[in-house]
Amino acid sequence: MGKASEKKSINFLRGIPAEEALSRLIPIASEGYEKAIKRYGTEVLQYGHFNGFKPLRDLIGQSHQVDPERVIVGNGGLEVISLFFKSLPRGSNIIVEEATYDRTMVDAERYGHNLIGVELTSTGINLNQLEKVVNKIPAAVFYGIPFHQNPTGINYSEENRQAVEQICREKGILCAWDICYELLRYDGNQNTSITVSEWGPILMSSFTKTISPGTKCGYIVLPKDYVEHMGKVVANTRINPNLPTQAFIADFIESGKYLEFLDYLCTLYKPKMDALNISLNAHFPEAFSVDISGGFFASVSLQKITPDKEESFIKSAKEAGVGIAAAWDAVAPNLREKKRKDGLFTRLTFPAYEPEEIQWGIAKLKELEEILP
Repeated sequence: MGKASEKKSINFLRGIPAEEALSRLIPIASEGYEKAIKRYGTEVLQYGHFNGFKPLRDLIGQSHQVDPERVIVGNGGLEVISLFFKSLPRGSNIIVEEATYDRTMVDAERYGHNLIGVELTSTGINLNQLEKVVNKIPAAVFYGIPFHQNPTGINYSEENRQAVEQICREKGILCAWDICYELLRYDGNQNTSITVSEWGPILMSSFTKTISPGTKCGYIVLPKDYVEHMGKVVANTRINPNLPTQAFIADFIESGKYLEFLDYLCTLYKPKMDALNISLNAHFPEAFSVDISGGFFASVSLQKITPDKEESFIKSAKEAGVGIAAAWDAVAPNLREKKRKDGLFTRLTFPAYEPEEIQWGIAKLKELEEILP
């Protein structure tokens, strides 16, 4: 069967890296793992320190200009976030963004915590609303994604981010920034890194999107006085992280090849991002937050798709070859009802697809929205 007769399709559901990026990584990873095993031998095959591989912790500490003893490296970003939530007293109040990474909310609720959402603007959190919440509710933590936010794609302004940190510090709230997309900016600019002091903020990150999902490595940078407590939680949850992977990543960073790979990713993903922005501006100019400048996601709120039409619209899209889903699990529980009034909220991912596929998929969504009764 020729290509002309093949049915077009795109799945906007999962934020996976491009296959070409993973293919490019194969020789690097093959050589890197072998080199790490030969260099460190049984040190990475035996039980090791539960806080992670020291050479990698040293490198992460250097990159954030903190004592490496404040760094814990684990098996993926979600694991370190989960362990952090586990370290909090049960029933803690956690402030989150209006829409955020859905799995962190599921995890927080699993540990019995209460989630309070604060609305997002195009430049970060609604600071007035945040002030009202912290003055009314004794919160333990604020969790946010300041760079290329998941799922909206917005970037906090430096002023907004620093204002959040100041509010948290004044109220004795742990400010936790998930910075896993910080290095993935494709518009030719660089994000301003977050300065970490003795009090914080806490930084959480992952090599999932900057290297590969299969490596499963993430880390957390903690206030000095929280490390011992968190370390006990880690030690009582899992004895050993994936040391061969951590050794490979340490060597990858030391060699300079990691920065080269990041440059490659930014070049690879830029035309995909451009296609996304052009298409959304053409077809849904009022339905998404901002032009995307990096990361993996954008979101749209389709006003014409009211709750009673969601199921049929998603089914029609699937039949037409476009995979989408309602993203209500990513919306804070206290704000879901209000956000539903804006129409179907859905998340779109783009790095795994070619520009023409992205353009076709978004145009098809617009076409389906127009013809849905």
